[in-house]
Amino acid sequence: MKKDATLIKLKNIQTNHIVNLPEDKTWKKYSRLWGDWMHRICSYVAMFSPALADHFINEYAPNEGDIVLDTFSGRGTTLLQARILNKKAYSVDLNPFAYVLTRAKAKSFREDEIISRVNKWELEYLKTKNSLLNLNCINQDLKVYYSDINLRQLLFIKKMYGEDFKNLSDEDNFILAITLGILHGPMKKSGESIYLSLHMSNHTSMSVNYVKNYALKHNLIKPEDNIFDKIRNRVRHILKKSKFYENKAEVKLGNALNISEYFNIVPKLVFTSPPYLNIINYTQQNWLKMWMLGFDTREDNKNLKLDDRHNINEYKNFMLQYLSNISEICNKDSTIILVIGDVKKSEKINYSFEKIWNDFKHLTDLKLIKIYEDNIQQKLKATNSMGTKSGKATRVDKIYVFKKNILQSHFR
Repeated sequence: MKKDATLIKLKNIQTNHIVNLPEDKTWKKYSRLWGDWMHRICSYVAMFSPALADHFINEYAPNEGDIVLDTFSGRGTTLLQARILNKKAYSVDLNPFAYVLTRAKAKSFREDEIISRVNKWELEYLKTKNSLLNLNCINQDLKVYYSDINLRQLLFIKKMYGEDFKNLSDEDNFILAITLGILHGPMKKSGESIYLSLHMSNHTSMSVNYVKNYALKHNLIKPEDNIFDKIRNRVRHILKKSKFYENKAEVKLGNALNISEYFNIVPKLVFTSPPYLNIINYTQQNWLKMWMLGFDTREDNKNLKLDDRHNINEYKNFMLQYLSNISEICNKDSTIILVIGDVKKSEKINYSFEKIWNDFKHLTDLKLIKIYEDNIQQKLKATNSMGTKSGKATRVDKIYVFKKNILQSHFR
């Protein structure tokens, strides 16, 4: 697979010296699809690559058993890569979708035990009366994406497992994560697909009108499947290509601002990607997956109170509080690394976290020591999943490296 044409710049904050790093010294020597197949359970908006996590875990948590923490776990990339590298991995996320995906990567599974459990799901479904799976009582927009046959099976999984996501066994949570991963996505021209929906993006829940019009234009037919067969196929595909790792990780559903309540640890490395400034609404862009987890309305999703819709002042306060709380569980040997892209609101307004940091850095006992800048030239926009070209786009991801300022801590 062709890699992104990129150039990594490294800025030393104390010397203000900038160097261009050769590709073979960075994560860019690998494609975005590099890594264990467990990373591919489900796509996620604004996810970073396993190679990125691998690079920084190896550099800043080099010893076996080092503690690695991700406080905004997303799809669980940091946690899984830390497990693979034999670290002690911990993660937390307030988003139920992220929690399910990350928890699915907190341990390894045997194919036979998961297939056996999927079979039990199917038997339970076959015993369920159709009257309990009334499609007239759900959001009718769902019928744009799914055939009645698929929708009835999905409704069963939603009611029996999705809405109970907090209380599932490890095996059931893994199957639920696999289901979310194939919930929607593209079709081949023949109409074949590993996914359960009409042709659409596999990482964004696209609008009803867009999907409806696209299907009409291309004469697409909604799939009618035994979705348990598709789940089994995906389980086999993932687990046959994944390695089994004995070590397990810990995952919590919770707020990163309250991190000390979840784990009694001193991390060697905190590697995470906080929400970007008011650019991604994670629940809206994943509303079909959130529906599967019991969040049926916008109000349900709003009540989660995710930290992804701040204005600039709220965002500054949020990040100050977050970094202050993270600093409290760290020591002089800890490193905190944040992956945050620049946000361009218009031609004249461009928010960089470095500028935001400079506004409140005097209020923390952390010091920014390095910034990596990754200018990604894309021939296709990241949001383009329907097969049409959109010209070139540039995304700027920045990786901010912090250490604790011990002298400053002593005077607080």
